[in-house]
This record gives sequence, structure tokens and C-alpha cells, in this order.
Amino acid sequence: MILSIESSCDDSSIAITEISSGKLLFHRKISQEATHSTYGGVVPEIASRLHAEELPKILYEAKKFLNDSFSPLKAIAVTTEPGLNITLIEGLMMAKALAFSLKLPIISVNHLKGHIYSLFINQIQSIFPLSVLLVSGGHTLIIEAKSPTQMSIIAKSMDDSFGESFDKVAKMLLLGYPGGPIVEKMAKLHAQDSKPQSTFNFPLPLKHSKDLAFSFSGLKNAVRLKVLEAQEQGINIQSDDFRGKICYEFQKTACDHLLTQLKKYFKTKKENGDFIKHFSIVGGASANIFLRDKIHDLCDTFGAKLLLAPLEFCSDNAAMIGRAALDKYNRKEFADIVTLQSSPKSTQGEFI
Repeated sequence: MILSIESSCDDSSIAITEISSGKLLFHRKISQEATHSTYGGVVPEIASRLHAEELPKILYEAKKFLNDSFSPLKAIAVTTEPGLNITLIEGLMMAKALAFSLKLPIISVNHLKGHIYSLFINQIQSIFPLSVLLVSGGHTLIIEAKSPTQMSIIAKSMDDSFGESFDKVAKMLLLGYPGGPIVEKMAKLHAQDSKPQSTFNFPLPLKHSKDLAFSFSGLKNAVRLKVLEAQEQGINIQSDDFRGKICYEFQKTACDHLLTQLKKYFKTKKENGDFIKHFSIVGGASANIFLRDKIHDLCDTFGAKLLLAPLEFCSDNAAMIGRAALDKYNRKEFADIVTLQSSPKSTQGEFI
């Protein structure tokens, strides 16, 4: 068995994965959303302190699951990059302490690759080659995973991430944190209650650019200006009607932007005779059902099979870290317990 630890941001999580089958045997996650919602976003210092409090509690539960003995464990895995360094350190120190005391190898896992492996939780087989759209609070990327050891970043955001823009729009509308589920809910209610029309006409990012990239700062600013304009006109920006319209049109435009860039990517691959057989969307923001439906249609158009992680494993979790570690364990890719460090960015060479 492999015990895995995740603490890259505001979710404290530990999992146990069976090596022979890839089956998830134990998984526990404690979210800090309620605490950070007071501040409208994650406060790193508070997140770090909460990890120090919560991770030992989950480890105690994991030990109980193992009948009070860590003897079945063969390795300790931990997220080391990218993420908030102050929170990554909490998980890394626990992992080092366990690996040292139990005389077990330690496995370093890249958080972005962990999200890709969320597709294979409870499976022994991994599917490669694979094209991936990773959308989260910190990243918006197209990744080509040719194999477990050969992955390349093809496109990324020039500024804000997809998930981050949802958080900021929610904050403008005083909807709370995290913004993704709240904005999606308001948009859905608006679509159900009326026949949506383009009231605000938010601009489509990079509409005239030939570059394969993403950008959400302009769209976010357009929302800000509409909110300010509404306030100047005496409109109640906290009304369900106003919030619903903003959320609906913002979400539609943000997703249209992703789809426009993905179509560009699919067409380029097709023109080069490199057809995409498997495509996936991963990361916390991949739980957005509106986006999932749109990408499903896109994959149908280009004849690609869409792979999706279960909704419970879209956000940060130790189960995906354990599944990623399983492949590294089988390749005997262990880290040096003394020199292993955490990093806010992916180390050079992690993505080719």
C-alpha cells in the first residue's frame, strides 16, 4: 500500500492506495473553505496552520483503518509542487517523518500530474497518449501526455486562470468563496427562470489572436465595469436577477473562450494528421457541468473519447496523488528524503 498526502492549497487530505490493484482503500479530506470564505480567498498563513492541525487527525484515522499498524505500507507519497510553498511544507514534513521512522521510500508527486491521474483512481491501467485541459483555481493548461514520463504543456493562461476568474467574479457580486460552484449555480438558476439573452455582451478573450493561449483578465475587468456601472445607476447588485444575468453571461463567455481555443488545438492536430483519440478535462473547475457538456460536444465533433474524473475527485485530493505515485513506485522513482524540497512552481524538466 502507498500512503499519500496532499496539502498544496486549502485541502488537507490523506489516502491509501493498494499497489497490486490501484484500488483506493482509504480517503479522507478536510476542506478549509468555510474559514477562507470570510476573506474571499485563501490566506496562505491560515491554510498552513490548519494543515498542521488537520493532517495529524486524518493520519490518526488512516492508522485506525490499518488496525493501528503502518506495517502494510510500502511507500509514502506527497505533493511537492506546484502550490503554496507554506502549505506544501506541512505535507512534506509529515511525509518525511513517516518515511524516516518507518524506513520507507518517499515519492514526490507533481500536483498537476496528480490531477491527470484523477482519471485513473481505482484503476490499475493508465491511458496514454492523452490530451488534457487542466482548469483549476491556479492553472489553465493544455497538456499533452504522451506517456507517464513524457508530458508537455502546449498552452497556458497569459494571466488569470479559469477557476480564479470565477472566484473574482463571485467576490465582485458578494457571493462568497469558492466562486466556481456559486457562479455556476446562479447561472443555472437564471437559465431555468428565463430565456437568457445577451444583456452585457462581454468580450470574447483573444478573439482575433492566432496564438494558442488563454486569458481571463479582460473578461474579469468587463464584469467589474458592469458591476460599477450598475451601482452608479442605483441597481441592486445583490439581487438574484442581476447576479443571475452576470453569472450566466460570464460563465458562457469564459467557457466559449476555452472552447474556441480548444477547437483551434483540435484543428491543428487534425491538419497535421495527429488525431486526438482520448481527451480529458481535469482540475477543480472541471466539475462545472456546463463546461463538461460543451467539451463533450466538441469531442463528438472531432471523434475523440472524453475522459472525466468523478466529481468527488476533481478538486485537490490525496487519492489522485496516490494513484500518480503508484506508477512512480512501479518504476522505482523514489526521491532523496534528505534533499527533497517543495516548490511553488513545477521544477524544470517536469514537463518536457
